[in-house]
Amino acid sequence: MSNRSKIDWNFHINFSPMYAAFVWMILFSVAVCLSPKAQAEEIEEVVVVAQQVKTIKADPLKGNSLIRALLPAHTWTAGGYGAFQGYNERGAQTVHTAVYKNGIPANLPGTAWYDFGTDLATGQEIKIITGANSVVYGSGSIAGTILIKDNIEQGVTAILGTQEHRMVSVAPAKWFQYTAMEINQDSVRNDNEEKDLYTNRNAKLNFDVQDFTLTMDYTDYSYDYDNCYDSNFEASNDCEQDGEKYNIAINNEYFTLGRTHDKSEYYTGEWQSYANESSTDYLRVGDQLDLSNKLQVGYGVDASHEKYQVLNGEEHNRDNYGAYLNINADFALKYNFGFRVGNEDQNALRFGLESGPFFLNVGNSFRRPTLYELNGDGYVDANLDLLPEEAIGYEIGFGVLSLFRYEFEQAIEYTPGFYEDVTTSETVTDPETGETTVITTTEQVWNAPKYYNTGSYETTGLRYAQTFGAFKLGLSYTDTDQARVPKYMTVIGWNQSFGSHEFDITFRGQFERIPGPYDGDELEDLQNLSFRYIKTFASEVELALTIDNMLDEEVEVLPGYDNRGRQFLLTIQRKW
Repeated sequence: MSNRSKIDWNFHINFSPMYAAFVWMILFSVAVCLSPKAQAEEIEEVVVVAQQVKTIKADPLKGNSLIRALLPAHTWTAGGYGAFQGYNERGAQTVHTAVYKNGIPANLPGTAWYDFGTDLATGQEIKIITGANSVVYGSGSIAGTILIKDNIEQGVTAILGTQEHRMVSVAPAKWFQYTAMEINQDSVRNDNEEKDLYTNRNAKLNFDVQDFTLTMDYTDYSYDYDNCYDSNFEASNDCEQDGEKYNIAINNEYFTLGRTHDKSEYYTGEWQSYANESSTDYLRVGDQLDLSNKLQVGYGVDASHEKYQVLNGEEHNRDNYGAYLNINADFALKYNFGFRVGNEDQNALRFGLESGPFFLNVGNSFRRPTLYELNGDGYVDANLDLLPEEAIGYEIGFGVLSLFRYEFEQAIEYTPGFYEDVTTSETVTDPETGETTVITTTEQVWNAPKYYNTGSYETTGLRYAQTFGAFKLGLSYTDTDQARVPKYMTVIGWNQSFGSHEFDITFRGQFERIPGPYDGDELEDLQNLSFRYIKTFASEVELALTIDNMLDEEVEVLPGYDNRGRQFLLTIQRKW
């Protein structure tokens, strides 16, 4: 990547004095936490009652990107490697899943998205919690929450594949890891034959000092994409996105302090067409007290400062504050009750009940409008009157089967710009005759794009996931009108080990995907059959062969964008 951008490592925590009560609560919590009698777990490890939890590892042997670890959940991409890759849970949008990386909120203040596509698989530990959980995790935790924890394992990994695919990851010590990836891929634009280069460089640091953990994660990437416009607003395929992002966090049992930062620049040739930069400074203090083996009380306060700026635009800032209480009790049945209070109507309430395989979860959650939705960018008009999205979630399950429903209010949606015929009338009086004439004129007036609270909608669905020995089966049905969410999703797989040999064959399908406003009348179904073979040697060396899209299915993922064709990957890994 070029030196077009610079990193701002300075913390900017500028909390308003009007929230002095929160400062007092933080100081009180610190005092409690430092008491030798305090018993606590890491904030990320709050006991989860009446919610489905899945813990996975982003193993480079099983995929080169973080998004692969999230499969078979509903994931989607806006192009090839380097393009945005999102995640949808429970029939909701990407913005309705809160992502925390190393304890710090990672959804961008501008878009509320988290781009999994620029995260390489480097051994991250991932916890996926489904259902409403704004009580603990705040804004955006409506349909689910994803907790990502960087983990460094000493060793080396190398990947070679078709389309000039190369990746190497080296961790010479438990505190440092460096990963580099380069792919000169075929364009996924179905009207373009040129190659699109994608590069990604990532460095991680992880230090443990007594009871503290310092984590630093920096990514620098560049992506050639197609279908942009030059300075004369003429179509071009000479498009490039340069980006960088970092996450820095300090954690111990009782508090988290850190920053996430993201910057993207877009070029057509040497002309910079667009750029945006955002950051979130975050502080959280909390404790989980084991009052008995039957009763646990978690509490905490958190505060964040968000910043967002577009190219040649004004910098926008916002402060957020909240305090929560979360109670888990185990008396014949397991119970959960929690609530959150915060500024600007950022309040939430949740109740859960669990007995063996049966669980029930009811809660309301929220998503505050992003700084971009509030302020626009010069083309998109500002709407400072936007209210937070609110949703009530209901989920009931029994073992491998779950039924859910989410009711959204004050939904925030984008309204495209349009021209409107505006007619005006003027009465003119002749000074000599006194006669009057009505003159009518009609002109076109441009109404700029804007975000509005458009009303309400619902998502309802059914999930089933079961393992039968070496076989796995996943089925889902979702009734929603949300863009690009599949109505039906299927996962059928077989995974079997024979001594040092492991085989995996998996079919994934997404059917009857809901078209977005620019997608036309219908989106094609997505089907993918993949194969993986892993051989483990006595020398702690592992070798993996992966074939993705074995049948070489050509599908238009989005209008104008095809899926990646058949791909072969050879991975070798040695840990020590």
